Amino acid sequence: MKAPAAADYRVLAREADRKTICVIESRKSLDLDLATLAVDGRLEIFPHIEEKGLLYLQLRRNRVILSAGPYIGLIPLTPRVLIDVRPKLPVSNLARVLDGARRSLTSIAGADRLYLADELTSSSVLEFLAANLLDSLRPIAAKGLHKEYVRRSEMTSHPQGRIGVAGTLRAWSRGQFHQVQAQRFEQSCNIAANRLIKAALHFVLQRLQPGSQGSRALIRRANANYYELPGVIGNLRPSDYEECKAILHTSSIPPARSYYFRPLEIGVLILSHRGVALQEHGNDVLLETFIINFEELFEEYLRRVLQHRAHGELAVWDGNREGKKPLFDDRRDPPAQPDIVMAWRPTGQKVIAEVKYKDRPDRPDINQAITYALSYGTNCAVLVHQRRPGSPKGLSLRGKIQEIKIYAYAFDLGARDLDTEEAALADCLFDLVRPPYATPATA
Repeated sequence: MKAPAAADYRVLAREADRKTICVIESRKSLDLDLATLAVDGRLEIFPHIEEKGLLYLQLRRNRVILSAGPYIGLIPLTPRVLIDVRPKLPVSNLARVLDGARRSLTSIAGADRLYLADELTSSSVLEFLAANLLDSLRPIAAKGLHKEYVRRSEMTSHPQGRIGVAGTLRAWSRGQFHQVQAQRFEQSCNIAANRLIKAALHFVLQRLQPGSQGSRALIRRANANYYELPGVIGNLRPSDYEECKAILHTSSIPPARSYYFRPLEIGVLILSHRGVALQEHGNDVLLETFIINFEELFEEYLRRVLQHRAHGELAVWDGNREGKKPLFDDRRDPPAQPDIVMAWRPTGQKVIAEVKYKDRPDRPDINQAITYALSYGTNCAVLVHQRRPGSPKGLSLRGKIQEIKIYAYAFDLGARDLDTEEAALADCLFDLVRPPYATPATA
């Protein structure tokens, strides 16, 4: 196999800390000079890169062939080199796909990036911001809350601090000769910065939905952080939001409390009902980088699209779970696990769908679809794949073997109107499942 040329990648930016960001498409390869990854003759590649299947490396003399797997995102390869893995085909709205799949963004240690602020319309983006907020609170828990001297004034019989003459005279004029007005400054954590952080946690707890194991764990963490804050910290005051924005603008936090900048920045973003654009670079807010297994995301997204739109006598099952069955008729193993099993309940008629993160199915994909069709006793199987720009979309017949028809369906993830694409997919596949006399049952 011929190694890809060095020109197959381009350097996006060399930041002040001399980090190099290289762009690559998912499932593609690039060629790097070994010297790019080595420092003083030693490779500094993070061990989790290959352990978790984020990237794959091959050494060839003084070159490194780097191959991207199914994960997309900004992946730190070494302390100085980051690999920006992007979807190999266009995706118009990544946050919409994440929400549809009910998936959470996974952060990766060792890399932060600047994001562009955007309108907060996605639950997955809110989860991502909430996770970043909770991570940014760890230094506060370890190093302590920021406190400031706050003026306190009270009428008392046991004064501490300075006596306020005007207030004391007013009390005496009412016959309260046993009291004086005492004024003093005392350290307090009930300040604008802490009130804003508390309000951001409260906002997150009000809006996060426990739809997955990850979101439920996030809610538990947010709840614990909220109740660990001292009770003396009050609710957000009208002036606190602008005061915290001014703190960020002027960097007016003591150097010893510089760890407050990040939670304040994220808190201001959350309370302004703003999110971040996942697919665009910006300079608005510094957050952890994220990674997504796009193969799994695409499969889960399409399966949930069909499940959400199936009603009445239509059933849509996950072939890895409730739709699983033995591959053979005479033994239990191995299992048959198609991505999607659609069924018409009155007759038991089934259609198998396999989701492929590629622009067209290949021969092994067709062989797999035929095998599953035979195992499930159906005469129809569909290979759903992502549409490449300029190519036809929708359903096409790939071929027929005896009574089994193998279809391909090109789904356009790059479409501006994903809702229309989802409806077209559901209508088309459900027409293959239900008998001609049945009433359409999609929504």
